Amino acid sequence: MFTVTADIAKNRLYVSLVGYFNYEQMKECTDKTIIELRKLKPGFDVITDISQFKPLGQDTLVEVERAQAQFKKSGIRHGIRVEGKAKLTSIQFSRIGKTVDYIPDTVETIEEAEKLLDSKVSQEKNENNS
Repeated sequence: MFTVTADIAKNRLYVSLVGYFNYEQMKECTDKTIIELRKLKPGFDVITDISQFKPLGQDTLVEVERAQAQFKKSGIRHGIRVEGKAKLTSIQFSRIGKTVDYIPDTVETIEEAEKLLDSKVSQEKNENNS
């Protein structure tokens, strides 16, 4: 199961992946991610929750790479990955991300992700006002 939601007010994309995906399911998720991404402006942020996601088969990883490449192409500012106990899955995502120069911060919970992202945004606003 997946959910992908664009928060236009915050210019933030939320992606949550749960369970195990075959290639078709991952492609559907990536397609939905790209559709939602188009609602946001360059300089957007992404929180990807994979804390309940199972490691992927090799054939499916190409869709993860496609999504991460689209983040870079579309002008991502910050990426945060919620890994929880899904360390192996997070390692897969990190390896793929390096191939497209997408290296998000990693945290344990959604709450930590929101807090970290809000502090980064606040810090940047303060730096820009100095």
